[in-house]
Order: sequence, then C-alpha cells, then structure tokens
Amino acid sequence: MENHIEIEEIKKTIRSVIADLTELEADSIDDNALFTEELGISSITIVQIFLSCQDEYDVVLANEMNLAEPLSVNLMAELVQSKMTSGCE
Repeated sequence: MENHIEIEEIKKTIRSVIADLTELEADSIDDNALFTEELGISSITIVQIFLSCQDEYDVVLANEMNLAEPLSVNLMAELVQSKMTSGCE
C-alpha cells in the first residue's frame, strides 16, 4: 500500500470538500485564496474541512488548527502532506 500521496491530489480533495460544504464550485477555488478573507468560509466550516482531511488521509491535525491564522488550499495541503510524511517514518 502506498503511503505517499501527491500534493495535487490532496488539493483536489480539499477543493472538493470546500465545494461540498459551501456554494463555491471546486474548479473556481484558487489554491492561494485565503479561506476566510477571500472565500468567505466560516470558522465552523474550516473545522469541518480539517475533520474531513483527518478522515480522508488518516492524520491528526488538531494541534495545527489555529483559526486565527490565514489558511488556503495550498497551506492546508502542505500541512496534510507533512503529517502524512511524518507518520510514515
């Protein structure tokens, strides 16, 4: 079983989750757009995105969840990938 998942696949999953939880279209979400500031995503929805990523990729993100910090698809994908990599050692 392969543990390494490409960052682009993680980004695609995050965009899909955002689309499911909001009225945004997955293909219209810019990877650098900030969730709250630019996309208008609420903190409750951001928590749901974190939980979805935890379930999807079997990682624990609770310690990294800081709703006061800006977050984008790119930043979230890098966080998920780093957790997956550190968990594979």
